[in-house]
Amino acid sequence: MKNLKLTLILSSVVMLVAISCKKGDTGAQGAPGPAGPAGPDSIIYSPWVTLSTAQQIPSPGDTLYTQEINAPSINAAALDNAVIASYLNLANDPTTEVDLVPVSAVSFAITETFLVGAIDLVSVVDLTGIPYRYVIVPGSIQANRFVSGPAKGMTVSEVKSMSYNNILKLAKPVPAATSN
Repeated sequence: MKNLKLTLILSSVVMLVAISCKKGDTGAQGAPGPAGPAGPDSIIYSPWVTLSTAQQIPSPGDTLYTQEINAPSINAAALDNAVIASYLNLANDPTTEVDLVPVSAVSFAITETFLVGAIDLVSVVDLTGIPYRYVIVPGSIQANRFVSGPAKGMTVSEVKSMSYNNILKLAKPVPAATSN
């Protein structure tokens, strides 16, 4: 009698599960659609720009090299609420090799001024022929820490000193590319 009750209970449970379970709907088949536009917290990066710095001699014995880079992705919001990091590819052959250096790591030789739509570079060395890229990491900054976006919890100096590969890792799964 005890086995009969147990068999009836187990049979009831199995039937209840079988009746209440439904196979899920299948999604549409085919190739994935095109990527959507970058969201408000997407990392934006420029294409590589091969520098062509102009020599300036402000006074005898003083030589500087300057270049203005067109940067339409840098707007007032980016200047106010984002970190802009920049990189040089110092490889012997940048078409086949990569040796990325944050510009902030060589700030003793290069200064950057970020403006709406442009970047002014001033260097004590000729940078002609060296590839340059900037990356915009958006987010809200509170007490020198990002409170939202891909760099949440980090300080501005931490983001600016990150390697190029680590900056790209902040974007999940792939950073949104722009033309400039």
